[in-house]
Amino acid sequence: MKKNKCKKIIYVLFFSFLTSSVYAGEIVDKKYREQFLSKEAIKNYYRKQVNVSNYFSRQTSAVNGLVESFRGTSIYTYDIFSKGFIYGKTGVLDAQSFTYDGAIAALAYLTCNQQQKASDILDVYRKEFYRVKNDNYGIYNSYQTDKKATQWGLVAGIDGDRMHAGPTVWVAIAALQYTAVTGDLDFLPFVVDICKWVEALPHYSLKNGQRGAASMGFGWGPDWSKIYSTENVIDHYALLKMLSDVYAVNDVKIREIFVNHNYSLLNIKREMFDIEKWLVEVVYDPEKKTFNVGANEHGVDTIDALDTVSWMITALGPQRLSELNVDPYYLMQFADENYYVEDTINNTVIRGYDFTNLEGRQKDYRMVWFEGTGFHIIALQAMAKFAFENGNLKRAEYFKQKAKYFLNEMDKASAACGMIDGALPYTSKKPNEKEIYTTFHYEWEIPRGRKGQWVSSASSTGWHMLASSAFDPLGFDKRNVNYKLFKQTSK
Repeated sequence: MKKNKCKKIIYVLFFSFLTSSVYAGEIVDKKYREQFLSKEAIKNYYRKQVNVSNYFSRQTSAVNGLVESFRGTSIYTYDIFSKGFIYGKTGVLDAQSFTYDGAIAALAYLTCNQQQKASDILDVYRKEFYRVKNDNYGIYNSYQTDKKATQWGLVAGIDGDRMHAGPTVWVAIAALQYTAVTGDLDFLPFVVDICKWVEALPHYSLKNGQRGAASMGFGWGPDWSKIYSTENVIDHYALLKMLSDVYAVNDVKIREIFVNHNYSLLNIKREMFDIEKWLVEVVYDPEKKTFNVGANEHGVDTIDALDTVSWMITALGPQRLSELNVDPYYLMQFADENYYVEDTINNTVIRGYDFTNLEGRQKDYRMVWFEGTGFHIIALQAMAKFAFENGNLKRAEYFKQKAKYFLNEMDKASAACGMIDGALPYTSKKPNEKEIYTTFHYEWEIPRGRKGQWVSSASSTGWHMLASSAFDPLGFDKRNVNYKLFKQTSK
């Protein structure tokens, strides 16, 4: 009798997964979202919306409208040739806007009910995309925020002329979410053109000669046309899947945009098919039962990375992964075994997820990556819904409680850091001006604050808001998100 009563209680808890109807003025259904929040987090949710919106408004450049990724960073740069630090006049990462961070800011604005501010950011990238630079058109990985655009476009940032698929695709993802939330088709041609841009990149050649996934792109550094990032490929798949949903809407204007840009559902399906083959045949490791970080001309890069789990869950979806003989439950277990960490901020123990495992960093320290913890929480939310819809109530409750737990940890970290508007740093490490922590063993130094202070991170702060809203940017949750585009055309 007690067992049946328990099942009934759990069923009631998750009933809104199937019956939620979005309240007016809410982007994400309130009942659905609040299942993943503690009582304190529910009470503070609308205040968090205001704080996050204020944070991004403060980070927005008055010069060119882009969002600064960091502010108040160290003036010291490590020189790999002299193996020493070079003194500069300004912060190394000040006045820098990384394109991916700008896309996350636009998505965060959507969850804060600030559609116009999201549109303002996207409009900057749309104009920039069509400006020809170095015989190419597209979006650089980063831009300077303290220099006005010229007739040739925005001024390239610290990444120089690199144009990678991942950041550009994230802009398209944000634009497509904006399209669905508002019902405004103004950015849809831009999204279609980005898909065509990625489709035109060099692609991996599978063993049978068939085409696989797109390469990373081009720009200074190694030959990016021979480097294939699992992370970038997953992003691309998510965008294509979402665009196919938009194409399926019975709307004349939408179909006209596709026709006018010489792009069709066949293009989308063909590219998705190629990506799935590449994922399964190239980067999936049947022994580890998880995905490697990518491939290059030397073979598969076997480093493990959190995003190959989290975004695989949200981009392809647990159901499609199962159909491809990939166990989504095991992927989540792998993440716990390899990426779960604990660290301390101002005597407060914080728990979350790291970029990689010990083998991936090859150093004796671990850290909580707040951006990654945020998007892994969304993967936990997706798994809770998937488990419930498949009748596995115990697993559904497990993932729901876990998502709630790690959201509390991010809230704790925000309070422990004490930055304005509850912003979060990039990781739980606070290096001094001449101290280096890296994400993996070979690259990406953690941002250092001037005089060892905390530096807020646009991506971490944005993902905190997305996770708190239970808003998955890598797919359309039509049941729990207030998408005007799909409502308008379903009548």
